[in-house]
Amino acid sequence: MRKILIVALALSASLGYGQQKEMDKYEQYRPILENGSKIQKDSLANELLKRAKTTKNESELEFANNFLYRLGHQDSADSLRSVIAKKFPKSVTARGVYIQDVFYKQEDAKAKEKSYTHLIKNWPVDKSASDNVDYDYVIASVAKSFADEGNKERALYYLDQMNERFWRAQGYIPVATKLLEQGDTVAAIPLIQKAVEDAEYYINLPKEQKDNKAGFAALGYPGYVSQLAEIYDAQGKQTEALQLIERAIALAPEQAARFSSSYFKGLEAADRKLEALQQLELIYRQGEFAHKDKMTELYTTLNGSVKGLAAYFSRLDQEVVKGIRDHIKEMETFKPAPAFELLNMSGEKVSLANLKGKVLVLDFWATWCQPCIRSFPGMQAAQEMYKDDEDVQFLFINTWERDKNYKDKVAAFIEKNKYPFEVLFDDQKDEETGEIMAGKYGVQGIPAKFIIDKEGNIRYFLTGSSPNVDYIKMEMKELIETAKKPHKG
Repeated sequence: MRKILIVALALSASLGYGQQKEMDKYEQYRPILENGSKIQKDSLANELLKRAKTTKNESELEFANNFLYRLGHQDSADSLRSVIAKKFPKSVTARGVYIQDVFYKQEDAKAKEKSYTHLIKNWPVDKSASDNVDYDYVIASVAKSFADEGNKERALYYLDQMNERFWRAQGYIPVATKLLEQGDTVAAIPLIQKAVEDAEYYINLPKEQKDNKAGFAALGYPGYVSQLAEIYDAQGKQTEALQLIERAIALAPEQAARFSSSYFKGLEAADRKLEALQQLELIYRQGEFAHKDKMTELYTTLNGSVKGLAAYFSRLDQEVVKGIRDHIKEMETFKPAPAFELLNMSGEKVSLANLKGKVLVLDFWATWCQPCIRSFPGMQAAQEMYKDDEDVQFLFINTWERDKNYKDKVAAFIEKNKYPFEVLFDDQKDEETGEIMAGKYGVQGIPAKFIIDKEGNIRYFLTGSSPNVDYIKMEMKELIETAKKPHKG
């Protein structure tokens, strides 16, 4: 994943901040990138490689390198990347090669610290540059390693070296979480508070000043607020927790549902029982039923008896199902599923053709994809729900792995977590398009799920996933049962 991030950032820098010449090239080549045939893509790749052999211009080489990645020619791009690093040892590419091939292979904090020292000595930080987040990835890694080893002072020292305000919470929060695990709440709280303050800074920017960085900084805001509120609750500071959450809801009302779990605790502590119950209702409607006993308690207190309780929950259950049906309706499609034939972890071939007559659930995932991993308990529960249904098959398509030993890594992950999944490796390129299965299916991000009916047609395409086990079970049931029925056209 680190390589993907580095390449993406380099391409962004090349296109966003580079010369107009590179921008013009990108626009010239983009039709081939997006809609070209394999022959056209291969021809363009060969042209880029041919030019790369003769040019002495660093920016042209970096452009060729980045575009080769986009065309799916990873091996050629990797080779060219090494050439650039040798020709231009002080270049951004050389720095990226060092970070990827040297720094990230260090296993302990001291070794990482030594590698980081070498990095900034040979590629000093330019405060005016647009790509200093590359350094922050490294600094955050050093800080986390020191925190893991119990060296709080060095961890905090490195966190103070971070460059990009929009990203630094990504360094603060893992260290803060480790400090909390070690029982050091005093050191953890300021880090989480800084993460909250940084997010609020970007949320409060005028609309015309908000960009992708601002959006990224605000993305983790609900999580930071909830983590800090939970600490305040544990310390008996319910008033502070409630004030924190209500300010957060006022700032980011579109994220209100993500605060509900912490919000109801503060409301209950403040004896605002009706509002507390309303927050639990929001959680319930998302398919999370863990608070049903608390809801029963609040309902009984507010109503003076359990009269009407069954009807109350029945109404909520109907709302949950309606919400899911409305949600999945937006994901409806109807088109033939591209054929595939992939190997499973036992080396056996599994193909779409051999599975015709079954409803298929395809789940594209990778070991580095945290949203994918967080959805797996729910997907396991959904698969268990259909274990006796011979007309339904779940397939977990492992894709976009970058480690050379990815098969061993995947097998170890599945075994460690005891997931009873049929895992297929998405590493077979189509002879005509040169695409792996994810590309043929139009996957742009993972997790991505496809529901295929018995006739081999894609009926639903989902991106992202809830970590909520109950919600995933209900959602999968609606998707699968609908896919079992003939398409209405």
